[in-house]
Amino acid sequence: MRFKKGNRWRGNKGQVRYKTWRKNVFELNKGRYGLSKHYVCLKCNKKRKTTKTLHAHHIYSWEKFPSKRYTIRNGVVLCKYCHTGFHYKYKFEALENPNLLVKYIGKNKNSKLIQEYIDKNGKE
Repeated sequence: MRFKKGNRWRGNKGQVRYKTWRKNVFELNKGRYGLSKHYVCLKCNKKRKTTKTLHAHHIYSWEKFPSKRYTIRNGVVLCKYCHTGFHYKYKFEALENPNLLVKYIGKNKNSKLIQEYIDKNGKE
């Protein structure tokens, strides 16, 4: 994967940290929801054996909450359609308000875990 000059990576260290965070978010999802066989979208519950069509999404925004960027529990797995739909629906509002993710996912077991994380960590 190549990255253009002037982007957010500013060197190899950030790139490695992000890839490690992403991998760990997927593994947590696989163990928690996929019975160690599948990765699962938290919105539509699609199950996949690979991460090609799935995205790791930050609960607390990458830009607004730099101290939480690489916290594993700050990540959730969404399929690319649900991820695009979330950002299309909430746009820049989602950067400030992580509770919108809970609202988007709907009332289920998954949203309860996300809400617990938000309540525990609060805003900085």
